[in-house]
Amino acid sequence: MKKYTLNFGQFRQYDKKFLTSENGLNAGEVTAVAFSGETLYIACEGCLFEYCDGKVKKLSGKADKLFSRAGRLFVSYGNALGELKGGKIKKIKEFDCLVNDISVGLDGSVWLITEKALFLYDNSDFSYIVDVPEDTVCLAAKDNKSKYCETVYIGCKEEGLLSMKGKRRHFAEMTPDMSGVLSKKINCLALDGMGHLWAGSDEGLNIYDGRNYWFNGNDFYSVPAGSFNDMYFAADGKKYFATNTGVITLIEGKISYFSYGAWLLHPTVTKIAVSDGGTMAAVTPAGISVITNKLMTLEEKAQHYDELAVKYFTRNEGYQVSRVLRKYGDLDSGWLPNSDNDGLFTGLYCAAQCFRYKVTGDEEAKKNAKRAVEAMIKLTEITGKPGFTARATRYSHEENFGTGNREEWHYCENDPDCEWLGETSSDEMTGHYFAYGIYFDLVADKKEKKKIAEVVKTITDHIIDNNFHLTDVDGIPTTWANWEPDLLNNDDRWYYERGTNSLEILSFLKTAYHVTGDEKYNKVYDMLITKHHYAMNCMQYKVEDCHLAHIDDQLDFVNIYPLIVYCDNNAHKEIFKMGLTHHYDYERIERSPFFNIVYGALTENYCDIENAVRSLSEMNLDLVRWPVYNSYRKDIVWDYSPEEMGCPPQLKYPVEYSARVLVHYDGNQFVCDSGAEEFVSINSKTVNRTATLPGTSGANGMRAEQPYIFLLPYWMGRYYGLIGD
Repeated sequence: MKKYTLNFGQFRQYDKKFLTSENGLNAGEVTAVAFSGETLYIACEGCLFEYCDGKVKKLSGKADKLFSRAGRLFVSYGNALGELKGGKIKKIKEFDCLVNDISVGLDGSVWLITEKALFLYDNSDFSYIVDVPEDTVCLAAKDNKSKYCETVYIGCKEEGLLSMKGKRRHFAEMTPDMSGVLSKKINCLALDGMGHLWAGSDEGLNIYDGRNYWFNGNDFYSVPAGSFNDMYFAADGKKYFATNTGVITLIEGKISYFSYGAWLLHPTVTKIAVSDGGTMAAVTPAGISVITNKLMTLEEKAQHYDELAVKYFTRNEGYQVSRVLRKYGDLDSGWLPNSDNDGLFTGLYCAAQCFRYKVTGDEEAKKNAKRAVEAMIKLTEITGKPGFTARATRYSHEENFGTGNREEWHYCENDPDCEWLGETSSDEMTGHYFAYGIYFDLVADKKEKKKIAEVVKTITDHIIDNNFHLTDVDGIPTTWANWEPDLLNNDDRWYYERGTNSLEILSFLKTAYHVTGDEKYNKVYDMLITKHHYAMNCMQYKVEDCHLAHIDDQLDFVNIYPLIVYCDNNAHKEIFKMGLTHHYDYERIERSPFFNIVYGALTENYCDIENAVRSLSEMNLDLVRWPVYNSYRKDIVWDYSPEEMGCPPQLKYPVEYSARVLVHYDGNQFVCDSGAEEFVSINSKTVNRTATLPGTSGANGMRAEQPYIFLLPYWMGRYYGLIGD
């Protein structure tokens, strides 16, 4: 059966840069931002700054406010108004008080309000029209054609929304008790291309037809309530809003969110500016976020992550680990500690590079895969006990050398500058077998195939000879590497691991037979099925758990792959696909690229490839585990079932990847808020939280996760023809 191939094409990839005191700006004193072309201008403490090509430069001019209107950039300082051209300010007029706002009508007419009056520009000067209330802060003018100028609106902090009318020009009030406006505190106004008035207030967003019809912003299915502080409407109709809960965009009819953490240094956005190319500048009390975008393909994004993996996430002999940062969000400031799962994650990265090599023939991918697999082999060789594999190694030049549980860390007999970590888990073995099989099939030469067969044979024999356990150098079985039939089948304390660990050992045995050709591994496989019903254990190996425990989810999708690929009995495959389909149907809600693509690779069923690719396109480029803040959104649905297990509520449907806590596929994708405790009350129940819910904490911008979360599903999808580009 020919699989459905999705050619995703180009998508818009967002990224950002934070401008803070390190750039010479007092973030709390920024009063305005505006673009001229793609150059950003900033008014801060009465001074004018220019941000271009990644650098902030202080200019000689003075500025309190900036107004980008119809291709012109107006600057006010004190009572004076000027226009900025070529980095220099040309004075236009001096008023008797401060300039508050400028509006260009749909007919090109230019209107201005000061603290006292409304003016209209007549191509040579600003002519006085009418007085305005002292608390007036914003202006929107449709045109200068209406007989009594009913299409000029002003917004006030106390007087509310006012509309000019009458031969004897004056302002009529539109109050919440007599019209559809939400509040008497108006922060910003704008007119769309049809002449509808959009009013942002401390209570939300309104749209007004100019007569008697109001569209309440609360009627938008996903526009949050709360203060709308500023807005910008592009000439092509795209709309951008600065709110107390972040930046909201309305583009192609879709609401999108750019919130605290990945995009902003603080939830409250006071000002917003947008360039002709769609770059956003959002002012917060903690700094300015310059949010850029560019068209990108998934393959270009994969190239970006492939480069990051080598530059930022490869330690020592080639282990892939997460990066700990010394400076908020700064990859260059980071360092690479060992993890408890160096073998697992290196194996997942190795597999990604194997698929990449087979798809592209890129020698760099082959080099990366070879380095990773050799690092993994060392973990088995270094312990001195045949078949027993270390979790990790580290060296005396690393800053955490000599620390940790000294019962499990061991100095290498022949190298006192190196130590290795024991108490190895089933997770580690999952990564080893997965990578060894794929490398064997797609990359290895004859000599490497022999080496892999030897190490897999040694590990597998160790497991079998030790009654289906990994036994440490002290002679004691490790805590989690248990595949013993009596314990899995007859000890209720292993209930939750019964299906997963049965799946693991069957997968290991099939991989061992595949790479060694030794029939004894098939015999052990058959024995576990016929005498100990391990295949039946795999019929529904996933224990449904309110989407709380995710550690085994990644392991299961990794282990099912070699089990089905290397199983040569179709009747057996159908049994294992029962378990896979049950697991996939339960996890499909996550929109996981990896889970979906594994399912598509192993079955002829639809695998929701569109959502898998959508998730890949949404991942942030820097891979930093930023704080997340989503509880203000109206499009979220809460799931209270975790309370039955002593855990706090979580999301019923995960948000887009760009707004999630960035975790591996063994982490919780249903977290709503994390790391935002300063701004929002977060339920902090701790029953089993650390053990059961990886990914619910540590979202503090001081860690970057590994690129395999993109690379493995992407290159596997390419290899199996599920993704076409």
